[in-house]
Amino acid sequence: MFDQLIQEVFHTSQYTIEKLEKGLTNHNYLVHVNDELYVLRIPHEDSSHIIDRKREKIVHDLVRRLDVECIYFNEENGVKITKYEENLYEYKECPYIDKIERCANLMKILHSIPAPTFHFDPFKTLETYRSCVKKPLYDLSIYEDRIEAVKHFHNKEVLCHNDFVSGNILFGKYRDYLIDYEYGASNDPLFDVISFLSENNIFDKALRARFYKVYFGTMDDTLKKQLYLWEMFQNVLWCHWAMMMYESRKDKVYKEIAHEKYEALLKMDNASLWF
Repeated sequence: MFDQLIQEVFHTSQYTIEKLEKGLTNHNYLVHVNDELYVLRIPHEDSSHIIDRKREKIVHDLVRRLDVECIYFNEENGVKITKYEENLYEYKECPYIDKIERCANLMKILHSIPAPTFHFDPFKTLETYRSCVKKPLYDLSIYEDRIEAVKHFHNKEVLCHNDFVSGNILFGKYRDYLIDYEYGASNDPLFDVISFLSENNIFDKALRARFYKVYFGTMDDTLKKQLYLWEMFQNVLWCHWAMMMYESRKDKVYKEIAHEKYEALLKMDNASLWF
């Protein structure tokens, strides 16, 4: 299955390959060829209705200084080969004491890059996920009023990653990387801020304050309220995504994610924990 691709890209049929246990929307493999290591990404067959690969390629070309070096990208099917960078830590496993500040700086750089003309529409995305869920595990209808409130924010859109999970944030001794732009598009920058904090379970007020100091500098009550509502919205969004994926693949990891997001929503009913 890999021979033709390896021959096309590297002009050799001599290679070794092993499966990496990383990634929810893709199969990832470590490829050893020509005395070098590469990561091969092959998307799941049912990801095509979620990810626009042509848009991903456009964003990828915009963010080359933040991403690892790409050797091959097929914008028709999403197959991608990148150089394997050794001695990198994902956010959650990274031992560096300044990693939260470094992530804030990565995000500021990303948000300073000229944004593409296409948008990541969180509300349309929510409706897509919701429409695919035939037997919801949780009733999230009580959060509709807060979703409507988020729709009335009018912050200037920037180039956003829209998926700031731990595995997409990599730290090295001399430089840091932000990878995998499958959802990359123009969006409210607060979406990325909350994506990073909530997806990495950063709930400690002191840690959040350190991130906010680097990214925002100063904050007011309006900004705090918007962050709170965006966090509630994202928990609703990703709970629906997880329920959709669980129905599609029957993998318990998605059921666990849905439960985690639902529990986060229940905790957020006590707003004093966030301010």
